[in-house]
Formats: sequence, structure tokens, C-alpha cells
Amino acid sequence: MTTYSNEAVLEALRRAQYRQVPWARRPGVFEYLRALGLMETVRQRTVAPAPGFHAPVDIAVLTDRGRAEFARLERDERSLNWTARKMNDYVAAEHRTADLEIRP
Repeated sequence: MTTYSNEAVLEALRRAQYRQVPWARRPGVFEYLRALGLMETVRQRTVAPAPGFHAPVDIAVLTDRGRAEFARLERDERSLNWTARKMNDYVAAEHRTADLEIRP
């Protein structure tokens, strides 16, 4: 499975949060985030100025977990150690919690 950096995940979550990204034009990281349950697709009806049929478009949107993870990564981005951590492989929140619970 492809891994992504903390910075790449934050940017993908930011794009889905603040823009309407058509699923057909998504970056590869979007599929990864959907598999983690942080993103999903929603059908959006298109409104065009020209008459005729305009097919609906599936867009990427954040789930509740995705919005929470976006907020967490944004807080991390403002921290002093972000420069060192942004290139690290992203680890999903539930995996970080499990790792912390295993440690004595």
C-alpha cells in the first residue's frame, strides 16, 4: 500500500474541506483517505448556464472523522516540530492510539 506524508494528507484534507474536488480528478491520496474513512463522495447536481442535460458530478467531502483529523493536523502544522514531522509517513489516528496503549 502506498504511504503518504503528514504534509500530503493535510493538503488533501484541506483541498476537500475548502474546495469542491471532482472525484474523477482526485489525487491518489484521496483514495487512501476514503479507505481510512476520512473522505467520501457526494453526488452534486451541476448547474450550467447552457440548456440541455448536465450530468451530476461526484465530489470529495470530509466525513466527521476527516474533519477532526484535519483540525488535528492543522494544530500540528502550527506547532514548533511540524518542520521535522511533516515529511514523516502519515499514521491514522486509530493506529496512533493503539500504539500508545500498547506501550508500558
